[in-house]
Parts: sequence; C-alpha cells; structure tokens
Amino acid sequence: MGGILLATALAVTLTACGGSASGGSGDSGAGGAGGTLRFGTNQQFDDWETVTKQNATYTSLVYESLISLDKDGTTLRPQLATSWEQTPLRIDLTLRSGVLFHDGTPFDAAAVVANLKRIGSTPSQYRTQLAAMKSATAVDATHVRIDLKEPAPALLNNFARLGMYMVSPKALADGDWKTKGVGTGPWKYDAKASVKGLRTVVTAFDKYYDKKSVGPSRVEVTQINDPDSLYNALRAGQIDVAWTTPPLADRAEKEGLASTWFPSVLWHLQMYDMKGVFKDKKFRQAVCYAMNPQDYVDAALGGKGEVPVQRFQEGQSGYAPGLKGYPHDVDKAKQLMSELGGGKRKFTLISYDTQRTIAELFRSQMAAIGVEVELETPNFPQFLSVYQSGKYPAAILSDGARSGPYDYYVRKFAPDASSNPQRVAFPKLDAAVRDGLDAKTPEQQETAWRELSTIVDEDALDCGYFDYSGFWAYNPKNVDNIVSTDHEVAVFRYKEARVQD
Repeated sequence: MGGILLATALAVTLTACGGSASGGSGDSGAGGAGGTLRFGTNQQFDDWETVTKQNATYTSLVYESLISLDKDGTTLRPQLATSWEQTPLRIDLTLRSGVLFHDGTPFDAAAVVANLKRIGSTPSQYRTQLAAMKSATAVDATHVRIDLKEPAPALLNNFARLGMYMVSPKALADGDWKTKGVGTGPWKYDAKASVKGLRTVVTAFDKYYDKKSVGPSRVEVTQINDPDSLYNALRAGQIDVAWTTPPLADRAEKEGLASTWFPSVLWHLQMYDMKGVFKDKKFRQAVCYAMNPQDYVDAALGGKGEVPVQRFQEGQSGYAPGLKGYPHDVDKAKQLMSELGGGKRKFTLISYDTQRTIAELFRSQMAAIGVEVELETPNFPQFLSVYQSGKYPAAILSDGARSGPYDYYVRKFAPDASSNPQRVAFPKLDAAVRDGLDAKTPEQQETAWRELSTIVDEDALDCGYFDYSGFWAYNPKNVDNIVSTDHEVAVFRYKEARVQD
C-alpha cells in the first residue's frame, strides 16, 4: 500500500543529546560502579541466536539494537543509531562511530546491512517485520539508507525489538554466532565460567564505547525453573535478584528483602476461530462483557496491574478517547445471549499449566452466561508449539509487542497475521489501515488509527485487556535500582542495576 506516511513521520529525526544515549533514558543511575550482579531466572539458555527468542533475558546482555526503548516501553531512544530520518519510502540512519564488536570487528554500515539481510532472509516473525524493505545500502561507514517497497510505519519501532539485535558480521560469516554471542553490548560471553543448563556468565567488555553507563562489571545468570527454589536461593545469598511470583514477592517484603513489579505484557482474549465459534458479533460481545480481567489480576497477580478498556493508552498513537470497551456486565452478556436464541455454546480454551488460575476463572465467567469452556493446559513449550495452529479457537495471552496501531494490525488482523490462523478478512480494518498509510498530514493519519481502534471495539474483535505484570525479588543490601522496561518480559535493565559495596 503506497502513499504518504506522515508524521513527524514524514521526517523524524532523533539525535543523542549530551553524552550517552545508549541505554534508553540516558541516565543509568549506576555510574559504572562495578561488582557482580547475580540474577536467578526460570528462563533456560539455549544459544545466542537472536531471531528465535521469546524474550531478551540473555541476548540483551551481549547484543544491542539500532534503537532502544525508554522505560515506558514505547519512547524510542538512540542506541547504535544516533539519529534517523524517515520519509514514506525511505529511512536514513546515522550510526554511532567508534563502536566495536566483542571480536574486534568494527560496527559500521556494512555490519548493519549484513544483519538486516540475515534477519530479512531467516524464517521468523522478524522477517515479516522487514517485508517492506526493498534494500539496505551502506552509504558510508556511518550512514545506512533503507529503501522501502511500501510505507512501513512500524519499522523504526521494530528496530528496537530483540530480534533486531546487531551480531558481528565476522561471527555470522564464520557461522558460530549462536555459540559465541558476539555483539557490541557492555558484557561479553564468558564460556569458560559458564555451565550449560545452570549458569551463564558475562564479563565487562573492555572496549565498550560507554563504560560509565554500565553498573555491574560482571553478570551471572542462574537458571532454576521452580519459583520456590529461586526464592530460596535468594534467601540463602546464592543470588541477588530473582524472577518471582506475586505471593513470593509479598513474602520477600515481610522477610527483610525487597520486591518490585512492572507491566510485563498486555494480555487479552485471543479469538482465533473467527469463522466458527466467534463468527457472530453478538456472541463476541457477550463473551467480552462476561469476562472480568480484574479477577485475573487479583487472583494471579496479587492485584498488581491495570485493566485498560482499549488496546492503546492515552498518549499512544491509536488511542481513541471515549471508547468504553466492555466492562464486566453479566446481565448485558446474558441479554446478548438471549438475542442469539439461547441454547448451549461450547469451545476450547488453550492455556498452559502455570496459568491455570486465569483459565479456570475464564471458564467460570463463561459458565455464568451458559457457555461451556473446555480447558487444555499443556506445559509452556507444548503450548507455544500449537496455540496458533488453528486447532484451538481461543487463548488468553499477549499477541506481541505494543509498538503501535499498524504493527497491531500486522500481527493480529492482516491476512497473513500470526494471530489470524484462519486468514479471515477484515475489510473495515484494511480500509482504515490504507487510510493511515495514504494520509497526507499527521492529523489524518491519527484519525485513521483511531478509526482502527473504534472498529475493533465496536465489532468486539478484541477485549479482556489486563497487564500481566512481572515481579522481581532482590536483596537490597547487595543490589539496588532494579528497574524494567514496560512490556519487555522476563528481563530488567541490567546496565542500570547498582551492585552495593
């Protein structure tokens, strides 16, 4: 779809100001204090590939992106690219100079081109995000020109995502990047100190371009699947920070430790069977009214988390003032079911074993309006392999990063969207997106994105939003400044952590 992208959009330039801008906000709070950060997680390390990961627990230790995200999870900040300009069919990047990969290879425009070509040719969701790219050209050592086949309003946002990390072109050529993890990040992989399946160790990269922004000089990540065992390791002093659960976060506070939480991902009802179970608009509306996401937050997340009424929040592109969403209203849901002629309805919800609480609550809420829900709760790896296969009509979880309305459409409603396994057409949404891409002013573009949100709401194509919050427990005598980026799951901002003397 051609046309004029807009925006701030027609010529967006963001330049690093006054010192470091490599870590997101540019204010690490760590001041290069040094020390060893010992972190415990339930995430298992397999290799240093970038495009296959569901989170950046390990990859963010050694790799960096062209663009980074501020703590709010949406504001773009310079990282390996210090500035950029975007027009409808072109993006120009200015790169940071004096940067080296861990193997001594210079980071330059040729390295960016090599990485973009690899990402664009490797099967993954990130290849889809580069589908609009016609070519990437190294203009000179610090400038890259990206020519587009069509407007790509989400591309700059996607440059800040974990699958877009820059890998040493030498390691790519040698074919050993998956085992060596050669990036430009503040730490480099210490294979000798690491123990596969137990502990992953990274140590300070002595040629890092912005050492003063880095808190810990060494990070040890210990892999323990069970949250109780992780917490016990924290209490025993074997680790300083642990991924944890809401009950254990409360326990940490009572036992002289500390905890923090953040909105990790936005969860909502994923309606995959739009040709059968969820074909009828009134039925979708009834299901949406019958849901009570606050129950999920209270029961599974200790009450920590917001329950928004629409996908985009105030201040984000696509936010539509006045939308009321689908607040919990059993009477309204029953009325809609009656208008459908009554009778029993039945479908399967797939979840996974550790999220049974939310799944059971959803089943109970549907039962209140005469809808029978069967649950399937495999373990998480099994769940990941089948939940979007088209076999299951529904799930409750996130459908990807909240980077903007166009990306939301591409991930959820486009004919080839991963969350649209039946390839259902949504003509009204398609038209709104075309208007957004063809807009000639920022106001026209925003009108189109708000129209997209309004259609989603009116047709009950999405609902049941709630923040699935993440929790950390830590020993404040050993570490401080444990902060996270909103909507970045299973990871915190390692650079900004401060190891106490």
